[in-house]
Amino acid sequence: MASEYLIEGRERGSTSLRLVQSGVLGDNWETEYEAMAVGWDMYLGTLAAYLAHFSGRTATPVSAFRPGVGGADRAWAAVADAFGVAGPLAEGDRVRFTVAGLPPIEGVVDLAGLPTYAGVRTPDALYRFLHSGAERGDALVLGHHVFAVGQDPAQAERAWQDWLNALPLG
Repeated sequence: MASEYLIEGRERGSTSLRLVQSGVLGDNWETEYEAMAVGWDMYLGTLAAYLAHFSGRTATPVSAFRPGVGGADRAWAAVADAFGVAGPLAEGDRVRFTVAGLPPIEGVVDLAGLPTYAGVRTPDALYRFLHSGAERGDALVLGHHVFAVGQDPAQAERAWQDWLNALPLG
């Protein structure tokens, strides 16, 4: 698989980004293609959020993974409940929740591509949550970009993994 980024300056300080992806990773190319088609929406939404709110800042990546979560509906209901949101997550929802060992998190749902992904933006982070789909392990995957200064990445990953493991799933 290859990804090519073509970035071109335009008039009045704007920029054009052209992204071309080709190839597949394995034998199950149809499943991979479907996953990437949805995944690019989350990826490009995250890129837009970075440029609009965090341009020039460097993030610490934080990730966690939990397989066998009992399906997308169950996973998103547990996440919405943890966020203090009644009903399905929607862009613009205000959220407030805690992760043991980290400061309280307050933000807004800035991506809601359910049943596949959701994102929360705070003043110091872009939190990204992805459900892999049943054919890819029925996993809930966290891929966060934390811009807060001084956060220990290993401690943050442990805290998020504990949070994910404590969700009432599967």
